[in-house]
Amino acid sequence: MTNEVILSIKGIQHEYGDDGITEIITTGNYYFRNGKHYIVYDELIPETGEQVSSTLKMTPKRIDMIKHGSHSAHMVFETNTKNMSLYRTPYGMMEVCFNTFSVELEEQEDMIRVQAEYALEINDGFISDCTIEINIRAKQ
Repeated sequence: MTNEVILSIKGIQHEYGDDGITEIITTGNYYFRNGKHYIVYDELIPETGEQVSSTLKMTPKRIDMIKHGSHSAHMVFETNTKNMSLYRTPYGMMEVCFNTFSVELEEQEDMIRVQAEYALEINDGFISDCTIEINIRAKQ
């Protein structure tokens, strides 16, 4: 994998009869250290126009998504584990829980694909079952 990559992160909330889909596509920097894949990238927040610095840290059974800025959090998706995060927004803090059922990582020479299935809770209330799909490919 090259240092410069194209990153796609798709979040899918499985609703009754209609899925809600959010996707970002951006560029980032990739490196591999101590058995973990890292992607560092900037994400544009549509509501404010602010760029948030983000880092993905991935292994075959765990995804850490770390955001710094007006929207900040350290979200953890780990197979068969429930993880809580405080998600800071300009509108206040939310307690977000990810009850992760599975994490799958597929790696090829110039591509990495990661998918997690989880239940999302916000402030102790179930929101929906969700999927996050992350696709990384070498920028050429």
